[in-house]
Amino acid sequence: MIRQIKAAVEVYEHLPRYGEILRVFFKYGFADLLKLAHLGRLLEIKATPPSEPGTSLHQKPLAARFRLALEELGPTFVKFGQILSSRRDLINEPFFEELRKLQDRVPPFPAEQAKRILEEDLKRPLDEIFHEFDETPVAGASIAQVHRARLCDGKEVAVKVRRPDIEKVIAVDVAILEDAARFLERHVEELAALNPVGVVREFARTLSAELDFMREAGNLERFAKQFRGNRWVRVPRVYRDLSGERILTMEFLAGLRVDRPEDLRAHGIHPSTLSERMSRLIFQQMFEFGFFHGDPHPGNFTILSGGVTCLYDYGMMGTLTPAFREDIAAMILGLTEKDRRMVTRALLGMSEQGYAENLRKLESDVEAFGEQYLNRPLKELRLGFIFNRLLDLLMTHQLRMKAEFYLGVKALTQVEAIAVLLHPDLNFVEFGAPYAMRALERKYETRKLLKDFLKSFGETLEWLRDLPTDARDFYERAKSGRYRIPLEHRLDPKGFEPLRDTLDYVANLLAESLLASAALVCSSILILAGVPPLWKGIPLPGLVGLAISALMFLRIARSIWRHGGL
Repeated sequence: MIRQIKAAVEVYEHLPRYGEILRVFFKYGFADLLKLAHLGRLLEIKATPPSEPGTSLHQKPLAARFRLALEELGPTFVKFGQILSSRRDLINEPFFEELRKLQDRVPPFPAEQAKRILEEDLKRPLDEIFHEFDETPVAGASIAQVHRARLCDGKEVAVKVRRPDIEKVIAVDVAILEDAARFLERHVEELAALNPVGVVREFARTLSAELDFMREAGNLERFAKQFRGNRWVRVPRVYRDLSGERILTMEFLAGLRVDRPEDLRAHGIHPSTLSERMSRLIFQQMFEFGFFHGDPHPGNFTILSGGVTCLYDYGMMGTLTPAFREDIAAMILGLTEKDRRMVTRALLGMSEQGYAENLRKLESDVEAFGEQYLNRPLKELRLGFIFNRLLDLLMTHQLRMKAEFYLGVKALTQVEAIAVLLHPDLNFVEFGAPYAMRALERKYETRKLLKDFLKSFGETLEWLRDLPTDARDFYERAKSGRYRIPLEHRLDPKGFEPLRDTLDYVANLLAESLLASAALVCSSILILAGVPPLWKGIPLPGLVGLAISALMFLRIARSIWRHGGL
């Protein structure tokens, strides 16, 4: 009951934001949203749209209007759309193409607020830390903005400052998104299969990681350690003593944009050579280290003197286990060698289910896929295009891939797009094949095989040591009737708990209805009998009983409405 009251209070507090969200979607032609739970009147949204159908806004495609609505709703929704653009299992091609265009077009917040945050977190006056502090931000996005500064020792730094109170804004929006996801999961059968609540929670975890700048500082240092000694990669140095949860101070590095080949040539950097280095860099991240930049779009690259590559923004990073790296490697090699069984096994290894309902049909479809898309020279293959078509195939078999798969595909396709822009004849797949092959070869290295054998042998010995005790415990529990067998069924992975909760709810509702009915009948008898004391000629006990029964009936009606009735 307390939890329900708390939820009701939260919903009431969020009503203004609910209204704002629905107004924006209504503005962009999503009027049917107002029919959900009849919220139009409650949130005081007028029935007349702000622009008449037939205007240029309403003539735009549905996916374009959806993107524009997300941009107007602000940081949380823009981030959600950006992450959604990497989930090709959830959206179709038009929405994928539109959501890729999402940009963090957010005006900068005042420099005075940035200075106040710096002084609060670093607990020192600003002039004791910086010799110069540029009040005009050099970069800005939905979560933070970056100011150029000079330390007292003369070193130039970039100071990344989180937006004031952004965590509160995001917390409200994420709560609203989760409410909407629960509503869709309960009432829209077609979307329930896509696990909308799980998608929102995964998004919330990703956003939480991006908000923590100490975590980003750790990512920077780990990435720098991976490429220590590589003269073609430069990672900004982190100043830990000038960083915190809301502040990240790092070495200031500025260069040329990676997506302007003419500027690169003018500075003596050959675009085709740079393209090859970038291709090697992403494959090295994924297959050698298993730790990669999750958002390598052109805005997060800068090219330093001599063609050295520098990446910005280490908030969104991906991690791949050795087993997952081997599966991605097997998939890439299987695609290039047109080996349907290798591709199928790799896909199943990267899926959440780990199996297919109809394995032969899946293998047959993969073979047909290969015949349709892979019968061309390697240099003409584009991984981005292939991956997106492959995800369409997986959706037909209801295979859902693990979250790291989508982030990996996103990173590969973003780098491929830049690399091909710089060097149209680039054979991106060819650059990846050696790294994929080495990832598979490492699986069979003598040292690794011996290590795996010793680990398995130790686990087996431990299991054999505990077996007599476990067997006796099982026997004693079974003999006394105290042994419980946990059940899981395909209707719900939580076993019978949801069914038990439903039965408890029905029983409680029935009991409350009987009590309310009894109170109503008894109160009516008291009034008819004229039982004193009287208030204005009406028996007071009867009035109190009627009020109690009315409250009980209202509570019952509200409960039924919340569970989809009435």
